[in-house]
Amino acid sequence: MRTLHNDLSSSYNAEQGKQILAKTLIVTPMKKEFSVLSDYLSNEGHAMKNRADKVQAAWLPDFKLLIAVAGHGKAMFAATTQYLVDRHGPFALIMAAGTAGALHGALRPGDVVLATETVEHDYKSRFAGHAPPPRHACCPVARKGILNTYGGDGTFRLHVGAIASGDEDIVDPKRARQLQQETDALCVAWEGAGGARAARFNGIPFIEVRAVTDAADASAPESFCAHLEQAVSNIARVLLPWLRSRRIAKNSGC
Repeated sequence: MRTLHNDLSSSYNAEQGKQILAKTLIVTPMKKEFSVLSDYLSNEGHAMKNRADKVQAAWLPDFKLLIAVAGHGKAMFAATTQYLVDRHGPFALIMAAGTAGALHGALRPGDVVLATETVEHDYKSRFAGHAPPPRHACCPVARKGILNTYGGDGTFRLHVGAIASGDEDIVDPKRARQLQQETDALCVAWEGAGGARAARFNGIPFIEVRAVTDAADASAPESFCAHLEQAVSNIARVLLPWLRSRRIAKNSGC
């Protein structure tokens, strides 16, 4: 019998003598990202129930999955994630999901990045010299599960690597190159570090997944709008086989 500690997919209810699927929380920064992700899963045949709450959220009972809008910026994202944990937890995994700007030339709009770590690039410590930015490790078990279940469809690429996080729009190639050199990240977004810190505070595994909408250059605002829906749909394509595999494992009693 595999346990929640080992695979994040299920927990064991001793009284009932069977496995139950552990709850997962996916938090998105923006309402549009939330809508695209939740609608995609619903359109694939998985019932969705909107939650009446101060936070826009949807519950997908097939996966014991709560998707919610956590807001823009690290502080808001962390505060809302904590609220969701307090009100709707416990959760076995917290995932930050949304859009990002590419920092590496190999990435194109629509590509998805599965994080090995979230690097908090705007955390600047100066008292003791130029300390490196905090790096928040992402859950290797969840990452392995996603990679093992996603087969690809040839329309976009799935990358694995660091994601930079900071409250700064990156819209200049020079700044993008500097950030990539400082963090070795594949892409950059705002909120991931806020979700990582909230997860760590509660002792919950965390992972970040981002889809590229732009090249972190002057055309970023237009490219972001043009590619957002397709990019977030690609996140759903990556996650759905993993979500379904966890449900099958629960139902089969494995």
